[in-house]
Amino acid sequence: MDFRLLTDDDLNAMRLAPKLIVNPRARWVIKGTHREKNFVLHDARDATQAYRIFLRVSSTNPSVFSVGLTRVWSAEMTLILARYNGPYHSHRNILERIKVPVGHHRHLATHRYINAGLDADGYAESVSDYNSVGSAFERLCRDCGIAWFESSSFQPELAV
Repeated sequence: MDFRLLTDDDLNAMRLAPKLIVNPRARWVIKGTHREKNFVLHDARDATQAYRIFLRVSSTNPSVFSVGLTRVWSAEMTLILARYNGPYHSHRNILERIKVPVGHHRHLATHRYINAGLDADGYAESVSDYNSVGSAFERLCRDCGIAWFESSSFQPELAV
């Protein structure tokens, strides 16, 4: 797959596609100085279309977290479509020459960043409607077609 062929419409379609969580009982795993939980998903209309949600949070500082949605073609070929970060750092949008101040911010994969040879999700924008790894997970689900909180009793445990 040549990611340079993906348009912003393609990236948005992947983000918005209705998705189902395949492993709702995923568990936290300690990895170095953070803990991580990974959910496997597939497109609700086409089970061959695979995705992954990752939740990462510092073991010592709960404001250091990242929650993201990845499109998975194979173990070697993945693309982060969206990532919701905690307020632990500022971010520089290289192409726009804009600094996103320290605070909660959302990264989105864009055609421009892919074609420039930068991280696909290098573009970020400030957001203010989440304040923890749990509420970032809920925001990602609302924004990216994952209806777990509306249609099932699945409640992600956010503690180890």
